[in-house]
Amino acid sequence: MESKIINLTRKSLPQLSPYSRVNRESINNMPEMVLSRKMLSGDKSILHVDMNHCTAVRISEKGINTIYTDALNGCNSVGIIAKALDNKPVTVLSHYVPTNVDGQTRAIEIQLNRYDSYLDKSFTPKLFFNIRGWNSSGKLEAVPNPIVEKVKNILKKFFPQGIETTIIPYLTKIRPAFFSSANIFQFDPADLSKVKITFVGEKEKFLDLKI
Repeated sequence: MESKIINLTRKSLPQLSPYSRVNRESINNMPEMVLSRKMLSGDKSILHVDMNHCTAVRISEKGINTIYTDALNGCNSVGIIAKALDNKPVTVLSHYVPTNVDGQTRAIEIQLNRYDSYLDKSFTPKLFFNIRGWNSSGKLEAVPNPIVEKVKNILKKFFPQGIETTIIPYLTKIRPAFFSSANIFQFDPADLSKVKITFVGEKEKFLDLKI
């Protein structure tokens, strides 16, 4: 079955142009701008998470299948994919300034408490951090960040069977033109077990929740 996930990522970043029309087109093709326009046109399958907010949503075939946040430039974005007892994904996404780690962890715990009775505890949740990075010998490494252990400790209360953790660092300085600052979770409405995650800088990760 062909995936119905819209491919938002670009093969390469466009260059700055002396022509404003070309630059506007390049901006409009950024993943977060594509999603924003779809929302403005009335697409109810997309949910945007603002800065200093945390949202949880049950993903469904005819409801919300995409959740994202943007404007990440030093902030912490934490995403969690769990499953409800009806086998449909439950996704938590947060975006907070780095000085409010405690506020972010409290907000995540509140959302997990809301959905706790619906969660399938036999499923190992996927935990994703999109956090500041720094160049170390030509490789982008995550800056040590207290958010990682704080959130992992919260999830251990809800999921004693364990969690899968992925840390994706991102550039905050000397970023090229038209650099995407969005963190996007897209579920295939034809098969909700198929997920595409696009992190800041358009780094892609594909998941099959059945595996």
